[in-house]
Amino acid sequence: NEGDTMRMTAFRFRRIMTVGLALIGLTVFVHAHTKLDRSEPAAGGTVTAAPKQIQLWFNEKLDPAVSKIELTSASGKVDLEPAKTMGDQSLVASIRGKVADGTYTVAWQTAGDDGHVAKGDFTFAVKASR
Repeated sequence: NEGDTMRMTAFRFRRIMTVGLALIGLTVFVHAHTKLDRSEPAAGGTVTAAPKQIQLWFNEKLDPAVSKIELTSASGKVDLEPAKTMGDQSLVASIRGKVADGTYTVAWQTAGDDGHVAKGDFTFAVKASR
């Protein structure tokens, strides 16, 4: 009958709207996390001189309390000063240890406005010109 058809149509509409709103909410949640925009040395890049620091730029304001940078090579961890913020969206750590030719991995951790801890890593190479 016509009343049943109307109720089924209304039910389907509410279900479609609920799923649609959930997908929109999930999209906002996924995009809200802190992401690395760029780095120096550049991710995947090669530098011709040992860098003096690692600097990372992110897409949002950072929480310094949970932010850190680590640098490792095939020989192990490279000594860094503790990471500090440079402006609202950048971290920097000066390198205290020796950086010879080779491949290095930068591992980072921070949190942004949403409070969720984000982590990542990338590599770069040092090939000093002689």
